[in-house]
Amino acid sequence: MEFLEVVGSRRSIRWYKTWQKVPRDKIQRILEVVRLTTCPGNLQPWRAIVVERDELDEQTRDGLLGADNWQGAHTQAPVWIYWYADPDSARPESFQERTIELTDVGALPYAYGWSKEMIEAAIQRGEVVQAGGPAINELIHGMPAEVGAQVAYAETVGACACACLAAVNEGLGTSLHMIAAPSKQNRVKELLGVPERVLPVWVQLVGYPAEDPEAGGQRPRFPFETLFFEGSWGRPFPRDEEVVSQLTKERLLQDPMPKPGRFDELKFLSRMYGYPE
Repeated sequence: MEFLEVVGSRRSIRWYKTWQKVPRDKIQRILEVVRLTTCPGNLQPWRAIVVERDELDEQTRDGLLGADNWQGAHTQAPVWIYWYADPDSARPESFQERTIELTDVGALPYAYGWSKEMIEAAIQRGEVVQAGGPAINELIHGMPAEVGAQVAYAETVGACACACLAAVNEGLGTSLHMIAAPSKQNRVKELLGVPERVLPVWVQLVGYPAEDPEAGGQRPRFPFETLFFEGSWGRPFPRDEEVVSQLTKERLLQDPMPKPGRFDELKFLSRMYGYPE
């Protein structure tokens, strides 16, 4: 797909073909996309565990589903990708190691003040960075562990968004679910062998949609002018209707929910999977 159509076609799919396996190469392609996605400091704090539902023993499968309250989409999707954030990847020493690596390969320019000596001085000793360089002495030197954990979590959320787009590009349905009820997060960690320090983010469900891939149309969104400003807060960025027309042709902008027949489709799916209508 073209990029704009991928973004416009993304839906949170909640009905999956339980009987259709997902080829392993498609899962790898999703993971390869996430590996290369953007991340400040090149920290890459995300970690993922890929689970094939039908390869699990009954006790583990039921334990994972029970922790997520047996949600319908979770029970149906043939692949579950558990996304976690490793806070150790966003500590000052991690920033230092990764940014020095970027300097060594030419990603961070010396002309802007980046150098191994500057990075070590700012992060280790809190020395002020010269004008033109980033104030990493204030951002990273002495950064509390809880702030590093927040950074790791936030960057993993962003990676999950890229993983969803990658799944759509592979012709798959996908959605993000909470990994487990808060009281059962530790149980999932036990079942998957996840270290205690690691933070749960999302479980990404992946499979072929049993519902129409457009899932009733694009979801409601706030008006453009309430989200984006120009020059100062509250001054709407003008929305050019000619651009809107172009984006409609390129399928970024598609028909909104509910499309005709959507509620009949939901009734059919409910009957097919044994849920009340």
